Amino acid sequence: MKQGWLLAVGLMVCNLGWARDESLAILTHPEPPFVFTNTQGELDGYAVQLVRAIQEQANSHAPILLHPWARVYLRASTEPNLMVFSMVRNADREENFHWITPITRNPHGLFAKKSTKKAIHSLTDLAALPAVGVQRGDFREQLMIDAGLENIVSYTTWEQAMGALLKDRVNALFFSAAGISYFCMQMQEDCSDIVNIYQHQVETTYLAMSKHGTGLEDVRQWQAAAQRYKESQAFRLLADYWLNRYRQEFGFTLELQADTMYFAQFREAVLWR
Repeated sequence: MKQGWLLAVGLMVCNLGWARDESLAILTHPEPPFVFTNTQGELDGYAVQLVRAIQEQANSHAPILLHPWARVYLRASTEPNLMVFSMVRNADREENFHWITPITRNPHGLFAKKSTKKAIHSLTDLAALPAVGVQRGDFREQLMIDAGLENIVSYTTWEQAMGALLKDRVNALFFSAAGISYFCMQMQEDCSDIVNIYQHQVETTYLAMSKHGTGLEDVRQWQAAAQRYKESQAFRLLADYWLNRYRQEFGFTLELQADTMYFAQFREAVLWR
């Protein structure tokens, strides 16, 4: 009787875990080269493989859904049972999400063609440019809005924004060095004329969980799963694989710092040819 009772309880707990997982969805957005769709039409990249490995540790089978960033952020801000990656952790978002584990650290700044002669020393100096491109819903768009800037041109994807810069539809992009490098190669464009004219700061992205309908027990389980994986040899092998691949394919200067992939420095424009 006792063994049967314990088995029943175990099945109930297991079924509860499955029920929770079935209601959970993991959202992401195109963030090349860390989140992209490969030639087989599958989601790929360091961030994708990292999250999937953490899922295994958490015994989760939740689907990973790809949406434009504005939709990802809206859903994660208003709906229950959602996780999201890669989300920049900043003061505006700090109290609105549970932060599971860091994924990448990347310098962000303003990129423009060499012919741009404006001196940019602070965020408010961006007002000197007629048009600055950014992704809709991105934290950099919000930074510009908060700074009172009105020369914002928002695009659904970074690829669209990059095309606008190359065609002189905007004067600059408020973007990342990794993103500029990736799209120049993917679009097979000569970007030797694009340079970094202002470095804003380094931001850290996370796997995060919506606070809507999320219990602290679930948060702790995911945080523990992330910690277990990052302490494993499998994580070191995964990180080494992507560090080498990004270095070989894009010439990125990347390193692992505190279990977070760090884009160490901006690439020189000559390397984008």
